[in-house]
Amino acid sequence: MAVATQNKKVQKQATFFGLSEEHSSDETSQAVIISAPYENTSSYGRGSKNGPKAILDASQQVEHFDEELWCEPFRVGIATATEIKCAAATAETENPFSELTDAVRHQLNRGKFPIVLGGEHSISIGPVRACVEKFPDLSILQVNAHAAMRQSRDGNPYCQSAISYNLYKLMPKPAMATVGVRSISAEEVEWLEKEEPNINLYWARQYKTWNFGDIVNTLSDNVYLTIDVDGLDSSIMPATGTPEPGGMSWYHLMDLIKTLCVRKNVVGADIVELSPIPKMHAPDFLVAKLLYKLIGYRFALELGVTKKYL
Repeated sequence: MAVATQNKKVQKQATFFGLSEEHSSDETSQAVIISAPYENTSSYGRGSKNGPKAILDASQQVEHFDEELWCEPFRVGIATATEIKCAAATAETENPFSELTDAVRHQLNRGKFPIVLGGEHSISIGPVRACVEKFPDLSILQVNAHAAMRQSRDGNPYCQSAISYNLYKLMPKPAMATVGVRSISAEEVEWLEKEEPNINLYWARQYKTWNFGDIVNTLSDNVYLTIDVDGLDSSIMPATGTPEPGGMSWYHLMDLIKTLCVRKNVVGADIVELSPIPKMHAPDFLVAKLLYKLIGYRFALELGVTKKYL
């Protein structure tokens, strides 16, 4: 007796910003978004592993026309890559986040602009390693409420609290600028004063003295951008595991990214540490729009944006 089977419609993978195949093709898209829902060392609030899915969902509501750039950034093509599952990184791990390194290396070799969505901040190790391989002069612009220069936490050197330290060690010619800092430990201050590394910290309390052109000019030609959403003020970004009051405003962040993209070659980026709050859509939407704005700024020239709008 034949077993009856029911035809099931295969569900198509959701794309960021709800884009059609024409504008989300893996082959033709210039930007590629890679989700990495990794969470292993969160020290306070948890939930960053749910960040990428919340950003994907919120992105469906983002208006495609950018009223500042006066264009539709999606026209450069924005591909949604297969989600990457990273093995837990510990003190015994020889090559942490190698899954992300491989994925980003693949996209860089295809001439794509990779953007990784976390997940906790420690995942930045993977994409930065890939970018350093291709761009040995790589420098890093970081948005973060925390200095994040501990060498380990609870015996784990690959924790979110050590991300600045780990990224610094990956660069052959280290140069890093961290904007929005308002939390640092005595341990980190001691290391800074002893080693005098090429890391510039821009304290949030001194925002009135910031000159984004000067900040960007401390970096090399090829730059990786890493954005921890706790760099934003907690009044507009409460959905993060380690919130700090007194952070950056939305327009501060936009001006910083715009200045970076106009003056430097941004080769890759990540946005991390969104920990969605149930029934609170605003933080998720903020990050989705941040993602879209980043793509618009990065490809402004390709989109025909004139200086009038920059």
